[in-house]
Amino acid sequence: MIVKVRDFILDLVNTGLSVIKILVLSDLFPKKNSINNTNRNKDIVALGNGPSLKEFLANNRHFLDNKASACVNYFGRTEEYAEIKPEIYTIISPEYFQREEKKDFAEERQRTLDTIAEKTKWPMLFVIPRLAKKESFWKKNFINHPYITIQYVNTTPIEGFKWFKNWAYSKKLGMPRPHNVLIPTIVNAINLGYKNVFVAGADHSWLEELRVDSDNEVLLSQKHFYDKQARSQKNYRDMSVAQPMYHGATANKRKLHEVLQKFYYAFQSYWVIRDYAMYKKVQVFNITPKSYIDAFDRYKLD
Repeated sequence: MIVKVRDFILDLVNTGLSVIKILVLSDLFPKKNSINNTNRNKDIVALGNGPSLKEFLANNRHFLDNKASACVNYFGRTEEYAEIKPEIYTIISPEYFQREEKKDFAEERQRTLDTIAEKTKWPMLFVIPRLAKKESFWKKNFINHPYITIQYVNTTPIEGFKWFKNWAYSKKLGMPRPHNVLIPTIVNAINLGYKNVFVAGADHSWLEELRVDSDNEVLLSQKHFYDKQARSQKNYRDMSVAQPMYHGATANKRKLHEVLQKFYYAFQSYWVIRDYAMYKKVQVFNITPKSYIDAFDRYKLD
């Protein structure tokens, strides 16, 4: 009984706080976007950038046949991008659209945006955070682009009663805490009307790559499927080598408990997505071998 009362009070408080966040941070009338192509009513495969995606694309690329696809972050700088021609591209990190204090990070992100604009020769929905509207430096290659449609999304984190969260997500007023780009990618796929969402390249095995050095600096190796080809590119930051974690676009380094908290929010959000998918009568399947995500039903490709 005490636990139920506690949970009710927490949900009540979080619902009230979420209403305030929506009023302050969200676009209350988000534009309705749709995918205008032959894959509109079919399944979709969300392509994460985990190392397992390399094996998936080498051995199971046929699984993408007759399905839409969605990619994230640096995928546009790979050889596979122009081959797969994803219908949706999601970059949700605000650092891409803010003034980055770390020069090498800023150059990498700008190069990614420039490459997307240059290489995209097919209709594609480019999903980015609402705050990107406030900045203009990234827009020069996307204004009047003949193939790319911009979709600004509310990244406001919504918490509280389940009925309230599901309502807010369906109205696109916010989403589960977006501490990993796959979270808005999956939520957006659900809202666009896809009934089966398959998640590939979502290893999420960060705990195996996390350590603290002798100077008490928290280091993390972020391995990606494209590391080998990316390292051959000029000025590429090799994230597969252990590096400090930062607070957004600043040069302030994160502490261990802050890094673990981000992991917690990401894995928690997948369980929230599971509930939302059930509410929308959508199936989300994890086709990533050895993935750390425990929220979605596993789907073996063989």
